Amino acid sequence: MRELELKNILKVDNREFLVSTISMHVRHSFFEGDSKKIVYETMVFEIINDEVQFHRSIFNERYNMADEAIAEHGAIIKNPKFFLSASLNL
Repeated sequence: MRELELKNILKVDNREFLVSTISMHVRHSFFEGDSKKIVYETMVFEIINDEVQFHRSIFNERYNMADEAIAEHGAIIKNPKFFLSASLNL
C-alpha cells in the first residue's frame, strides 16, 4: 500500500476549491480479503465563506493505482476549468 494525501486550494474565477487525493481502505467489503484492499480517491469541493462544502463534491473519482490518482490530481491543478466547467458552468 502506498500512503497518499495530496491537498491543494485552487482559485478559479473568484471561487475557491479544495482538491484532495487520498489513499483509503475499502470499507464496503463483501468478499473475504476486500477489507485489505486500498483505493485512491480524488475529490474536489467548493469552499464558500472559508468552509469546505464536504457534503457536495464537484468531482469524485477512484483509482486502483496511486500513480493514476496523482496524475489526475496534477491534471486538475493544471487545468481546473476543464474538470469544473461541466459541474459549475464556468
